[in-house]
Amino acid sequence: MIVLIVLVGTGVTLFWPSNFSLQQTLESLKGTLSLKKEKVETKGLSIEEQVRFLADEKVINIASLEKSPQGFLTVKDKDGLVVIFSSGKELETQVRTLQTLLTKAKIEKRVVSLVDFRFEKLVVRYK
Repeated sequence: MIVLIVLVGTGVTLFWPSNFSLQQTLESLKGTLSLKKEKVETKGLSIEEQVRFLADEKVINIASLEKSPQGFLTVKDKDGLVVIFSSGKELETQVRTLQTLLTKAKIEKRVVSLVDFRFEKLVVRYK
């Protein structure tokens, strides 16, 4: 047993890289294994540009965007889905919720026709 410990210690000492940092390795591993999503940088973009960046061809295929004077954005996709995003709420959260909702509807074999984020509770209309 002692011989094995001496051999392992000698091997580690001989083959240990000189630029190896245990702290950096652990932080890198933690970042890789972390389930948290990194926040996407969309500051400086208009709400239309943000929606295109976050959702177009990833969650829905946008056919048209229309901004209202009341501060919301109506998005129509190529399949007839209408999504109303609120500018008063975090857009990334709305897009993730939309993706989850559409995935669940697809699993349940339901077709969503309207999703409205303007209210405290999500409004969903099915065909």
